[in-house]
Amino acid sequence: MQRFANELRALTQYFLFWLIICFIDRFIFISAFFEKIGTANFTEIFRIYFHGLSLDFSAVSYICAIPFVVYCILSFFPKVQPKRIILDIYTIVVLVLFFVTSFINVNIYREWGDKISKRAIDAFLASPSGAVASAESTPVFLPILGMLVGIFCGYFLYRWMFKKVYFFNVKSPIGNFLKLAVGVFVLFTFIRGGYGRATLNPSKAYYSEVTFYNHAAVNTQWSLLRDFFTKSTKLKSPYDFYGSDQQVIQEQLKPAFQSQPDSAVEVLSTTRPNVVIIMLESFVGDLIQSLGGEKGITPHMEELIKGGILFDHIYSAADRSDKGMVAILSGFPAQGPESIIKYIDKHENMPAIGQEFDHAGYETSFYHGGQSEFYNFKSYMLTHGISRVVDNANFGLDAERASWGVYDHVVFNQMIHDFNKEKQPFFSTIFTLINHEPFELKHGYKFGSTNNADKFRSTANYTDSAVFDFIGKAKKEAWYKNTLFVIVADHGHRLPSEKWELFHPNRFHIPLIFFGDVIKPEYRGKIFNRIGNQTDLATTLLTQLKLPTNRYHWSRDLFNPTTPQIAFYNSKDAFGAVTPEQSVSFDNVGRIINYRSNKEYPAAKTDSILNIAKAYYQQVYREFLKY
Repeated sequence: MQRFANELRALTQYFLFWLIICFIDRFIFISAFFEKIGTANFTEIFRIYFHGLSLDFSAVSYICAIPFVVYCILSFFPKVQPKRIILDIYTIVVLVLFFVTSFINVNIYREWGDKISKRAIDAFLASPSGAVASAESTPVFLPILGMLVGIFCGYFLYRWMFKKVYFFNVKSPIGNFLKLAVGVFVLFTFIRGGYGRATLNPSKAYYSEVTFYNHAAVNTQWSLLRDFFTKSTKLKSPYDFYGSDQQVIQEQLKPAFQSQPDSAVEVLSTTRPNVVIIMLESFVGDLIQSLGGEKGITPHMEELIKGGILFDHIYSAADRSDKGMVAILSGFPAQGPESIIKYIDKHENMPAIGQEFDHAGYETSFYHGGQSEFYNFKSYMLTHGISRVVDNANFGLDAERASWGVYDHVVFNQMIHDFNKEKQPFFSTIFTLINHEPFELKHGYKFGSTNNADKFRSTANYTDSAVFDFIGKAKKEAWYKNTLFVIVADHGHRLPSEKWELFHPNRFHIPLIFFGDVIKPEYRGKIFNRIGNQTDLATTLLTQLKLPTNRYHWSRDLFNPTTPQIAFYNSKDAFGAVTPEQSVSFDNVGRIINYRSNKEYPAAKTDSILNIAKAYYQQVYREFLKY
């Protein structure tokens, strides 16, 4: 009987060791973002741990499964006596992977609002240099120190817990078989989360309307492994609310897209202007005073607003540049965990406004100071009517560069030079880059560099000056009089306010400005305060130029007063909708509403808005899968 007791002790000790490590991982995560809980809600920590237990047990069972099965098999061969060092090495390797993932996860969550996932790994593999550049804006010393301390203390704990543990206590074949059968049954039960129809998934840990509590309850390592081994989101939609009933989906979508085409307002004095789209990196509304942001960060934008047209209630499609670019130029909404631009075989089949300009006889170009191959930007441009792509490789070694590539003002100067030789009319897009982590400026930070928020304010101020200087130089050229400048952000950002969670619409609030002498005088300085989407730019612009819009059915005309006031936004695991009366966000993992701006608004009406968003993203993803 003592032998069985010793055997049980050996197995449970190893399981408990890894359970403690999981608890430490959660402690690290909660400590890093304790301000999201606060001392007033300290008891919530116990609920987080409780609701995360099932995923912790599953993660630990996965870790224990390999050494347990190997150990049981070796038990049938008494003459084979492997040394303890094999288990020691396995434990060290897993500890390294565990704590490296744990501390990287903290930095990713701080920047993205999502835990580490396959998307983050894919982003690193797609552009290691870009990932390293982004990491420069986050603390490095403390995470590395934390990894080392975690690995060292974890291994010390393992050695302490196992100093009086002995293996190979059971000698009989029957006893070893029973040990194997019982162990496999227990581990499999924990891995699967029971024997119901549904297997264990992250929503098991969800218990609150507060998104951070749910994220903290989900085991980081378990979630990452699941992300890699579940069915590809390229093949299966995560949005399934209405089955295959297209009639129901279209009925739900109708209120968001009904309008009277004849009501559109013409704000331009010509239908064939040059068009320059300035796509600003991470230019959230909080940077611009006229959008309710801080005063003094972007003074030149205020000047442009006074002489142009401002849409002050525009929301980005998502939280990443690759999705923002497609939303702006193709009028196609974001796809949650996926990004259509990553797949050339898909994105080359979708429309983009560059094709409409190309067919209308425009000279077309795209400028970016970084690598245009990043996220397939180059292939997307070249397959959608853009004849010339200018990027980092087109500038000499003496060009002023930051981590991501050539400084924006250098690229703007190149555009002036090229436009002076360009045949008119021309259509060009520039995607800026300096207002991106690590927020690098070589000639000083106007708002200081003591923290990332001040760095961000400073790079935004630099971008503001670079855009204004570009337009100022353009005014001296002959082609300026016939040019429309469109200023729009690719997505929002958590900085500089650091108070908007990923579910909050303010995180996605961005500027959209039309500027230029081609705007009729009576519309200059006008503010359109109707709610709209980044995706609406395509139809809005093409309608003014009387170019075809029929291929952009997700895009609406913002100059049409009958266009319904509703905007949609999404991230990897959540999506939301904004209307004048209510904003609502839905966590697609926990299947719960995680944000409502107006808690007094009738529940039935809130559900009606949410149902439109559900139909919207189900249909968007259906088209993504078909492309």
